[in-house]
Amino acid sequence: MVNDPLSNIPSRPSVTGTGQPIIFVHGNASTREVWTDVVGHLKDDHCCISYDLRGHGDGCPSDDTLSLDQLVEDLEKVRAATGHQRVALVGHSLGAFIVARYAERHPGRVDWISLMAMPAGRTEGDKESAADLLQKMKTMGVAQTMPVLSSSWYTESFTASHPGALQKRLDQVLAIDEAVFLRFYGLYSCVDVDASLPHIAKPALIMTGEHARGCGAEVAANVAGLMHDASTVVFADMKNGILTEIPEKVAQSLHEFAASIREI
Repeated sequence: MVNDPLSNIPSRPSVTGTGQPIIFVHGNASTREVWTDVVGHLKDDHCCISYDLRGHGDGCPSDDTLSLDQLVEDLEKVRAATGHQRVALVGHSLGAFIVARYAERHPGRVDWISLMAMPAGRTEGDKESAADLLQKMKTMGVAQTMPVLSSSWYTESFTASHPGALQKRLDQVLAIDEAVFLRFYGLYSCVDVDASLPHIAKPALIMTGEHARGCGAEVAANVAGLMHDASTVVFADMKNGILTEIPEKVAQSLHEFAASIREI
């Protein structure tokens, strides 16, 4: 029986396009679907690879041992299974934490990275607020506390012109098993890769919305300042939902960044 290299990974990846391989890593309570529009703008020049984190979409079940190291190992399994020796990595939110830690652990496998909407420099107050929200979700339920988070996703103009977008995102969140959501949110709210960033020598593109909650323009500048070779793109007036609101601009920034590295 032929060994299937995809049998030992969190989910069977989607592969679209040709060219330099890029692996896209989504965030908490999301799925690979969040990258669809970005990939649509990049597939002519890049081999775009996306997958579902464990416990999300088609991902394998998540258990109580969830850790950032476990998710980094899942990413390495995806990389190995696709057969690419070196890849670019793009991560959003929790996915950005995974990408940053992976780039530190496996520098020989990485060409460049992009970290989107990734918090850094969290204060004790930030951590206390996240812990309080997590406790409310555990007590009241995820559905009842979602308005606290959903207000940070999209701009008012976008929700007005796309009336179904917010509900679609809410439905996606609520489709995740509540125990899994809480486990992942607990990890996201306390994980810290600040110490890893100075050890990443690969070119990095830091992207975020100007008003993204917990990871806006100032935080993006702080992230870039901790790294050896990082540049920033801050989308004016945007919140956290840049992949949904302006996927073409996100894709263009990634394309231009990749092209600039090839020219060096």
